[in-house]
Amino acid sequence: MAWLKRTLTGWSYRYLRGTRAWAHARSPEIHHERLLPYASYAPWQGDQAFERALAQVQGKTLVDKYRLYELWSLARQLEHLEGDFLEVGVWRGGSGCLLAMASQRPGRQVFLADTFAGVVKAGSHDTRYQGGEHADTDIGLVQALARECGVADRVQLLKGMFPEENAERVTGQLALVHIDVDVYESARDVLNWALPRLLPGAVVVFDDYGFFGCEGVTRLVNAFVLDNPDFRFLHNLNGHAVLVRVGASHA
Repeated sequence: MAWLKRTLTGWSYRYLRGTRAWAHARSPEIHHERLLPYASYAPWQGDQAFERALAQVQGKTLVDKYRLYELWSLARQLEHLEGDFLEVGVWRGGSGCLLAMASQRPGRQVFLADTFAGVVKAGSHDTRYQGGEHADTDIGLVQALARECGVADRVQLLKGMFPEENAERVTGQLALVHIDVDVYESARDVLNWALPRLLPGAVVVFDDYGFFGCEGVTRLVNAFVLDNPDFRFLHNLNGHAVLVRVGASHA
């Protein structure tokens, strides 16, 4: 239980009687337990292109290498599909630039949207975030990283609250959307804006699904998949929720 004590210090939680699970006091319906998957396959080991890209973005992202590899792999699998990529919640640009390095499809743009002033739209559905977190960044850091990674010509930076302030610059259809905004309302607004623009076969990745303290995003995804048969839902134990559009867009 030492891991729990370190991780949950200062947070409101309670253990579930008779189990090794716990829940946040503000989201008792979402249960957590310490996970230790038995599978040990590590495809990122020996993937030299990914290892080079990872080395370039380390320190510029809060996403661990396991989730970064999943983004890398999904981007590579989408080379056959038209459409641009969109990431909302960029921080210092690491995961967004990695997506741009992963995809070499001619003409594809990678839009990276962030307030660069911290988390916005925290509300009653959320448990940890109050707003303003992760403000230790600047659009200039992302621009510099894009140049260092050789993807500045394919990366389009959108500064401001998405989609209210800058979505008009994303004019085409989308093949991949990476939503890394930490809170319910912001994730919901991005998802609703993106839905009619997603091509069949397109992928939506939620970075914050299943993390203690990000129950708002978990609630959003759980509710969405119940009412949207045009999508298949994958819960990856690394902390991603992945939606794959299998039906046609209703735009």
